[in-house]
Amino acid sequence: GRAPSLNGVYSGKVLLADGSIITADDAYIRESILQPKAKIVAGYQPVMPTFQGLVTEEQIMNLTAYIKSLQAQPVPAKGAGIAPVTSGKK
Repeated sequence: GRAPSLNGVYSGKVLLADGSIITADDAYIRESILQPKAKIVAGYQPVMPTFQGLVTEEQIMNLTAYIKSLQAQPVPAKGAGIAPVTSGKK
């Protein structure tokens, strides 16, 4: 994808393009929203625009809380899941 997954990222280790490793904490998420080019995740281009001046402090806190709520979920195998609904006609 064009951006790293946020699923399970909070409090995890993140490898940056400069080779350093950081912990995805509140400060990192805040900085990534306001200054997304400050710390680029390895393997990704710095394409996210800044939201500096566009979001309120409350919105940043809400976004951070949402990211915290995302837990690492296994990706289902292709084709797994609920069977498609059919009309019953053959």
